[in-house]
Order: sequence, then C-alpha cells, then structure tokens
Amino acid sequence: MVTGELFGLLAAAAFALATVLSRRFMVGPKPVAPEAGVFVSIVTNVVVFSLLAALEAGRGSSPPLTGRSLLYFVLGGLCGTVAGRNLSYQSVLRIGPSRSTAIRLSNTLFAALIGLAVLRELPRPGQLAGAVLITVGLWLVLRERASGPEGRPDPAGALLAVGGAVGFALGDTFRRAGLQITPAPFLGAAVGACTALLVQTGWLALRHRPAGWDRPWRLDVLASAIANTAAILLLFLGLQRSPVANVAVLYNLQVLLVILLSRWMLRGDERVGAGLVVGSVVCVVGTAAVLFG
Repeated sequence: MVTGELFGLLAAAAFALATVLSRRFMVGPKPVAPEAGVFVSIVTNVVVFSLLAALEAGRGSSPPLTGRSLLYFVLGGLCGTVAGRNLSYQSVLRIGPSRSTAIRLSNTLFAALIGLAVLRELPRPGQLAGAVLITVGLWLVLRERASGPEGRPDPAGALLAVGGAVGFALGDTFRRAGLQITPAPFLGAAVGACTALLVQTGWLALRHRPAGWDRPWRLDVLASAIANTAAILLLFLGLQRSPVANVAVLYNLQVLLVILLSRWMLRGDERVGAGLVVGSVVCVVGTAAVLFG
C-alpha cells in the first residue's frame, strides 16, 4: 500500500517542477506574463477538480455542502489560489524560484499563528523553537545576493513571497475549516478553483492585458499547470493516508528540489549559493518543529 509520506514526497517533486517551469516560461525568449500563467493553472485546476468531484458525487460518496462550508471553500480559493498564487508567481519572476519557495516556507509559521489566534492557545516550546529556526533560515536566505539585476537584493520580490505565504496559510486554514463541516476534498477544491477562475477572469477583463499574454496555452505553461494540479492531488492523497504533520514536512522539502531542478533547468538564470541552501534547510527543520511541536 502506498503511504501518505510517499504521496507527500511526490507532491513536493511535482510542485518543485511546476515552480521551476513557471520561472522558465516567464523569463524565456518569449516570456509569458505571470497573470496568464496563473490563469492557465487555475483553468487546469477547475477541469481536473470538477471532474473528480463529479465522479465522487456520482458514486454517492460526496456529502452535501452547507452554507458555512461553501463560504469556507470560497474563501480558501480567494486567499490561497487567487492571492497566494498570483503573489508567488510574481515573486518567482522577481527573485527566482529557489529564493521565493524558501521564503514561502514561512506559511507554516503564519498558519500556526492564525490557528493560535483563533483557538486562543499559547504556543508550545517546540513551536517557539521552530519559529526561531524559520526566522534564522529566512535571514540566511535573504542576506544572500539575489538573482535580480547585478545581484542586488529585491525587497519587493521578498515581500511578494511573504504575501504569497500569508495567502496560502489563510487558504489552507479556510479549506481545513470547510472540510471539517463537509469532508469532500475534491468538491472543496473544485469550489475554490471555480471561485478563483471567476475572480481571475474578471480581474484580467477589467485591466489591460499584460505584456506576454500571447500564446498562454503553449507547452511549458501547460506543463507547469499540470504539475501544479498533480501536486495538489498528491497532497490530498497523502493527507488522507498519513498524519498531517508528517506529510507537510515532506511536502516542504520542495524547496531543496527546486534548488536542484533550478541548477539543471535554469542554468545561468539563478544564482544558488551556500546561504540559500543552508537557509532553506534551516527553514525545513523549523517547519518540522512547528508542526510536531
């Protein structure tokens, strides 16, 4: 039997591939705009998740939505998919996939803080130690020369990555709240994805199409979108079979896989130094301490 931990590792690999491919299509000879990449990614989510939700409903194994669970799934799509994904794509464009992914590991810390604020619980010693480690790891990542022009740091890119982390943390929190009421992950994911598609389409319709909107359905953009959707599905399967903390820690190893893939697929584009690698490892250890603390 395939364990949840293995699904967590496969999800990390799929997400790492999606992230590196997103950088590749955004900075290639004919770059595609981040907003267009997000749009294609969301459309892929809608198609796959809606199909799976329909199959689940056809078997009679999908519990009905309630008003509260619908609201939580909608909020999860708005925070995690619309806000989190757009901000993360922009940060990948500005500071590269490795640095952006490392900074977004702070979403574990934000998720813990949000949970603590809602539940009114005091942080445990392990969680405090994890928060310190994440902070130290992020400092190591940020102090290294960035991949922007002439290697200068890009504070805006780092803030976009932090914003993406907050968006993902809020999205995960709302999705978990919805699943506690209506335990139908594919249905919840489909509702969130459809909400995100409506908002993303409306946002693009209200503004001028960004440069690089042409040919958004080309192969590398589709490959990134498919890998992202596969990562989400693999993560769901992992969470159904193993404890959340175990799967989440393995999933966060994506940052190390992003670094490895970047050195192979983005040669000459991204500078990966010792500070980035060590800081990423410290962040992964910190997230483990937060999750198990």
